[in-house]
Amino acid sequence: MARPRVHDEALAQVLLEEATRIVGLEGPDALSLRRLTQSAGTSTSAIYSLYGSRDALLAAVYQRALGSFGEATVVSPTEEPLADLFTMGVLYRQWALDHPQMFPVMFGRRPNDTAASIRERTRSTVEPLLEGVQRCLDAGILKGAHPGTIASQLWSSVHGFVTLELDGLLANALPGEEQGITAQEHFETLLRASVAHWRA
Repeated sequence: MARPRVHDEALAQVLLEEATRIVGLEGPDALSLRRLTQSAGTSTSAIYSLYGSRDALLAAVYQRALGSFGEATVVSPTEEPLADLFTMGVLYRQWALDHPQMFPVMFGRRPNDTAASIRERTRSTVEPLLEGVQRCLDAGILKGAHPGTIASQLWSSVHGFVTLELDGLLANALPGEEQGITAQEHFETLLRASVAHWRA
C-alpha cells in the first residue's frame, strides 16, 4: 500500500481508529509505532506530525472513548426517575454494542493508573448514576441503602452483562435465543432485578 504523502485530518482519523482497535483488543502495551505505521500504511513521521508522540496518541485514544461515551449516555431528567435510571443502563449497553473496540479502552486498566485518575475517567459514568439513584431515593421509589451501594450494584450488573455479551458468551454459552428470548429482553430483566431489593 502506498503511503499517504499528506499528514492531514483524514490520516489522523485513520491512525486514531487503528490505535483504538489495537488498544481495545490487546491493551495499551500493544500499541507500538512500528505496528501502527504498518497497519495504517504510513510512517512514524506522520504520527509525530499529527500527534507529537505515541503517548499523545494514546491519550487521544482515551479521550475519544471518554467523549464518545459521555455524549451517548446523557439522560435528561424526567418525572420518572426510575425510568431515567433504566435508560442510563440501556444507553450504556447500546454505546458498548455500537463501539465494541472503545468499550475496553474506556474501562480497561491503563498504564500508571491511580485512584485519582480512575475517579476522573469514570466520572461520566458514576456521577450521573449516583444522581439518578438519589432521585429515586428522594422520590421514595427506592429505600434502605446508601446511593453508592445501589449504584455499585447497578453498575456491576450492567457492566458484567455487557462484557459477557461483547465477548460472545451470552449468545454461545447459555440457552435462550433459540427459545425466542433476546439479549435485550435478558437485559431488561436484569435492570428490573437489580433494583428489586431496594424497591420501596
